[in-house]
Amino acid sequence: MNRRHILRSTVAVAALLLGCGSEAERRVFTVESTAAPLSDTPNERGWRITLDAAHVSLGPVRFFEGRVLLSRAFDWYALLGGTAHAHPGHYAPGDALGELLETHTVDLLSGITPLGTASAVTGEYGSLELTLATPTATTDAQGVLKGHAVRLVGTATNADGGQVRFDVEADLPKPVAGVRFEKSLGLEAGRVRITVDLRKWVDRIDFATATDTDADGIYTFPADSQARNALMRGVEDTTAYVVTWEEGAAQ
Repeated sequence: MNRRHILRSTVAVAALLLGCGSEAERRVFTVESTAAPLSDTPNERGWRITLDAAHVSLGPVRFFEGRVLLSRAFDWYALLGGTAHAHPGHYAPGDALGELLETHTVDLLSGITPLGTASAVTGEYGSLELTLATPTATTDAQGVLKGHAVRLVGTATNADGGQVRFDVEADLPKPVAGVRFEKSLGLEAGRVRITVDLRKWVDRIDFATATDTDADGIYTFPADSQARNALMRGVEDTTAYVVTWEEGAAQ
């Protein structure tokens, strides 16, 4: 989404919150994040992956009325031996219904993390836009992301006994737009939970293409490697983010 569209979306939210020409009612709700446990089954390339650390810089989050249509679009990755995945088909964000402007560094292995309170209105929600922002010294005070939006540390092993200890990162050039979130939202108590499917992030990676070990034998993903491209595709995959409405107040 470009800057002009973001500005229009922010203005639309402001107008809705002020009640300008709309029957929607103002409300707020908490937004939180977590991750689905990473199973020990091999990924598409036959690697079992164990994560020692998984951090991401999340926010802002913007909510829209537009719904997402998924299609089995032509996938160049399938030509390289990967599995074709569902991709967003036609998607128009429509009116902006809410936004959370904060950015937080999230430890995805530590359970549920509150991200803040979204300013919003009642209405028919269809999707959201999730920014994986470049962290700052303020949003990542402990420096766990080392200046990147995503950082994963762990070990991958294959059936032949191969082992790759890795410390890798990813940065997205634009927000992940068109994440499905369909909810008719009134004034009921509840919160939005964004669950990151770590399996989707790492499922396409062939760790045999990782190189450039450091003095401790830790691998990175070179910019032109299959591993780097596969990680980026996983992080950009809208289906890697499962968004649900959790009834009741936050625990």
